[in-house]
Amino acid sequence: MASNATAELNLARIGEEIDILLTEIYGEYVAEGSPTKLGGLRFLDVPSAKTFAFEKSKIYDDGNLLVISAPAVGEEKTLTKQIKSGPHSKALDEVVVRKSSDAGKGNKSFVEVTYKLPTTKWLTNDAIQKAAEKEQCNGNEAVTVVLKHEVLPVAREVMAHFIQVIRENTKDAAII
Repeated sequence: MASNATAELNLARIGEEIDILLTEIYGEYVAEGSPTKLGGLRFLDVPSAKTFAFEKSKIYDDGNLLVISAPAVGEEKTLTKQIKSGPHSKALDEVVVRKSSDAGKGNKSFVEVTYKLPTTKWLTNDAIQKAAEKEQCNGNEAVTVVLKHEVLPVAREVMAHFIQVIRENTKDAAII
């Protein structure tokens, strides 16, 4: 009988693998015609062509943190409320809105949002074994298969919502 235990995972290496997988989402935006900048996405319909990015994944007790960021305008309470109303709000760890340190950007902020990814729960021995058998691959490749299946849908949805929130607030600021 297979064990459902989780092997000792190197969460730093898992985070690196997640970071690599997230480049697939950048590729999807590029395929739709959105330009990219090294390390992020830019949209020409957003003033100042703000750069939206998946930052390097971080570690927490039960897994990894998915981190997204972008410059923003708008009130901290409004931005936070809008982000928290989006998909995967139960996995939301933190919304940090800080004012720009650039003197010429007094009304602009930088928003960084983190979501908890329970990678230790996803990467059980059973899950890895099943993925390896199904895909006929080794254990390392099976880890990538499981992460791709679990992480990418979450990342796609939260990034799409995040872009929508930033766009919405940018339009409001442009009107005022």
